[in-house]
Amino acid sequence: MSAPSPAANGETNAALLCAFSDPDGLSAALSPALQGQKAVLITDRESLLTEFALAARLPFAAIGLDHVPVEADDVLDALRSTLTTVPGAGVLIVDMSWSISAALGARSFEGWSHIAERIAARPGIDVISLYDVELLVEDQLQAAFRAHQQFLAPSGRYENPYWLPTELRNESTLDEQLSFMLGRIVPDFAGGTLFKSFDRLAARGASPNWLAAPRHAVVGASGVPRWHIHCLGPLRVQVAPGQQVDWHLPGGAPKKTKTLFAYLLNAGDKGVHADQIGELLWQGEGSEKTKRARLHHTVAMLRKTLGSQETIERSGDYYRLIAPAGSWLDITIFEQLCRRGLSMARHGNNDAALRLYNEAEQLYVGDLFEDLPHEYLVTETEDWILPRRIWLREMAIRVEYDHSKLLRRYRRYAEALDHALKAVTLDPTNESANAEAMRVFHAQGRTDAMHRQFRAYRAALSAIGESAEGLEIRATYDELCRSLDRLTPHQRKTKELVLR
Repeated sequence: MSAPSPAANGETNAALLCAFSDPDGLSAALSPALQGQKAVLITDRESLLTEFALAARLPFAAIGLDHVPVEADDVLDALRSTLTTVPGAGVLIVDMSWSISAALGARSFEGWSHIAERIAARPGIDVISLYDVELLVEDQLQAAFRAHQQFLAPSGRYENPYWLPTELRNESTLDEQLSFMLGRIVPDFAGGTLFKSFDRLAARGASPNWLAAPRHAVVGASGVPRWHIHCLGPLRVQVAPGQQVDWHLPGGAPKKTKTLFAYLLNAGDKGVHADQIGELLWQGEGSEKTKRARLHHTVAMLRKTLGSQETIERSGDYYRLIAPAGSWLDITIFEQLCRRGLSMARHGNNDAALRLYNEAEQLYVGDLFEDLPHEYLVTETEDWILPRRIWLREMAIRVEYDHSKLLRRYRRYAEALDHALKAVTLDPTNESANAEAMRVFHAQGRTDAMHRQFRAYRAALSAIGESAEGLEIRATYDELCRSLDRLTPHQRKTKELVLR
């Protein structure tokens, strides 16, 4: 494989991966970037880059990098102020050893990427972040890979194919991220053309991003089995091939242990405060001190259940679930399959849509965390899972009746009816699902069944205190009745009875 070509001139937000013990290599990489430029260096190392005539040298404390986690806005303001005091400053060099020894090192690097992007966006300012590879551990190195637009080396400046702008990393969907990254490597896909034929919002709204940190990793951790987490239907966790978690360990409370896992998973990387967990698992039971003691025991049992102390991280009063990099979550895959299937159907690629729908339906085996006790789903201050549960159920319903529509086009009526009735079973009051079931009965020539379906829909509405049917389903019913070549007296009477 040939070496990559140096990047073209332009905005620089570069990482320089080097050994600080090799000053010659460091100088060789920096010399072209500093030629004719006024540079500001942020470091606590007095011996670093002494061979260059720098415009200013400042300690970490001068811009708020002397403690972690850093306050990004404060550091950004301090850097902007510093650069204004050095007229004509064109390069900002930051020694990243301020974070290497910290427990939050990897996350600090990711926070730094936001700061570096903002500074590099200023006209005439290049940002170079120096990483001492002799001190970096793998997790930190991966974070450095994601944090910068370019790599700097003695041979030149190279575009980083793993880089994502902060707004894409934090606020976009996976297809948008992949499209951006591919466009940086393959000019044909620049501008996000890869996914232009897909409807980006077709099924988006519940993908929880609970395993966001591993998703952005360049590679997964070697030698560590990835978890397979099934949240749809009963909660099931496979911590190694063929090794499923047994929630019923002696000395534990299975319902609370399982709920704690789901709650921490739902919280994602930000974790959960101990008081919130106590309020969830022991609502109105005992003092805060008693709840904390119970929590310590429950956390210990969850660690034992998952097979490792490292699976639950405690930082002060916060607890966080640590899943192995690259772990699999059914919700994320379910939503991606739904979104792509609906998009394929809209663009006329029916065969692909049918395959995607089948895959999605295999994953949806029940409501989100359906086996968690009802009393743990809501607290006085938090409705932590029900909105997602409802959204995912609605998505499953939509996939079922859309699946039915496609099969009906192929005149595969028996299969279509099966999917339509599955949708109705998930929600007997869903207009679209009931309307689709009636259309299938009509296509089969089963007029009585069509009438019964409409009557069952109205009964379901009445059971929840609603009296008027929706406009969509009433219009569908009238349309289907009008489409009959000739209504027999019996059919006309049946319709009149239904509408009473």
